[in-house]
Amino acid sequence: MHDGGGYARRIEDQFAVGMCDMLLIPKGLPVFAAEIKRVRDNVFGPTPRQLIELKRLEDVADNAGHIIPVMIGWHEGVYYFHKPKVKINRAECFSITTSDMPFYKQLALYYYSQRSLNEQSQNQGRSARSV
Repeated sequence: MHDGGGYARRIEDQFAVGMCDMLLIPKGLPVFAAEIKRVRDNVFGPTPRQLIELKRLEDVADNAGHIIPVMIGWHEGVYYFHKPKVKINRAECFSITTSDMPFYKQLALYYYSQRSLNEQSQNQGRSARSV
């Protein structure tokens, strides 16, 4: 993160149940509240309390882009990005299967892919209402 001019801070605290692991701020992009898990099989996800906290952030942000809750899985050198939910399969995730690209660039690409999906969804909603 720092190499790209961004900011990262680990905030995990064993006594702060449900708190996400990190705040990530890529240069020029919104704040990410990230829960990071090592993926042992093909599925990963937050604890029940972490999911509550991440969903609260998601509801408050309401696609405004101020803060973006994200689950990040890590397996054999590959990062897997996904919106928070109970169980996340690696096959459903946004990932770049090369370790050559720096993490901050992968996070930025995840952001732009999600923003594009949100815009498409909003445009489809408008089209359906105008019919």
